[in-house]
Amino acid sequence: MKKKYIMWILSICMVSAMALPMMSFGDTPESAADNKTTETAAESVEEQTTDPAVKLEKISLSLDGVYKQLENSKTMEVIKLKKQSDQSVAKGYSETASTLSKLEKSDAVISGFDSSNKVVAQARRTFANAMLEANNEARINAMKQEAFQKYYTLKNTETQVEIAKESLELKKSSFETTKRKFQVGSASKSEVENAEKEVKAAETQLEATKNSLEQLKLSFNSYLGYDISQEVILTDQIQEIELPETSLSDAVASALKNRNEIKEAAYNVNILQLNFNSYKAYPSSSSKYISAKTQLLNAEIANQNMPTNIELDVRAKYDAVMDAYNSIQTGKKTLKSAEDALNTVTRKYNLGMVTSSEVQQTKLALNNAKLAQTNALLTYNLAVENYNLSTGVGTTPANL
Repeated sequence: MKKKYIMWILSICMVSAMALPMMSFGDTPESAADNKTTETAAESVEEQTTDPAVKLEKISLSLDGVYKQLENSKTMEVIKLKKQSDQSVAKGYSETASTLSKLEKSDAVISGFDSSNKVVAQARRTFANAMLEANNEARINAMKQEAFQKYYTLKNTETQVEIAKESLELKKSSFETTKRKFQVGSASKSEVENAEKEVKAAETQLEATKNSLEQLKLSFNSYLGYDISQEVILTDQIQEIELPETSLSDAVASALKNRNEIKEAAYNVNILQLNFNSYKAYPSSSSKYISAKTQLLNAEIANQNMPTNIELDVRAKYDAVMDAYNSIQTGKKTLKSAEDALNTVTRKYNLGMVTSSEVQQTKLALNNAKLAQTNALLTYNLAVENYNLSTGVGTTPANL
């Protein structure tokens, strides 16, 4: 009886122990509860961590859309601040000229007063006010020129990636064909090795083009103020635009009349002539006289050469347009010949007159022609843009 009683007590203890939550050695019921809470929190954090990140919606963007996006960008904000700075400079010259005019009219004897300083300040004021809008236009031109180049360079690189993918698949197919030929004794081992090398070269080229594309995308997004992971679909295609309507002679004449560099060169001569007038009474051997005379002569040389430099710049941009245009026309013929060759070899293949390897090689030739033509189109479009901008105020603001 006593033995049964002892066994009954032990059974009760075992049931009680099993009812308690699992605890490590030295744990109390309270610490076990804390551990359970910690585990629950950790599970919650893990669930939050594994949630997918919020995906940004795609943005479709034309070149005009880029220009509109830039209107509210940091870049435009800087341009506006620079215009305000130009206005402040012009105002400062005006205030200086006004102060000097008052001093000149006063009856008080002012030691060291030089009336030529007033004339210089007036000249600076006049030039600064005259160049406010031209400088602002030049900065906007430079911004649009950069946006134009970034947009179409990115678009061109996207096309390059697609063509590189096609070329890789063609070379892989050619490699497999060459291996089968080798197995039946109709291709040499060196041909197999060369085909394999071409595949590896195509893989390397594709990887390099993809990396270039990714870098351009990041740069483009950053330029427009987007999140760098933003996916942007460029809707404008690289197409052959019309040749500029402005003839070379008219473009040169317009540039000589409007370019900021021309106006700044003439302005520098005027200012340094006024500065030199202040030192005419000095001995011609004095350092101040020589320095002022040297500065004036350098400005006169720059002013004399500037029209020629501007004309050469416009002519160079015109030549770039025509060279790129001619490349496009040649590329059209090459592309047409490659397409005709593929059609011909495909018909022959269907009749059993040529092998699949010849078809693949013809397709590769067509891909190379496409790649060359897309690059030529990009070069041409950029050249036209640069030429058109060179006939107006240009892209360089004048120093005030």
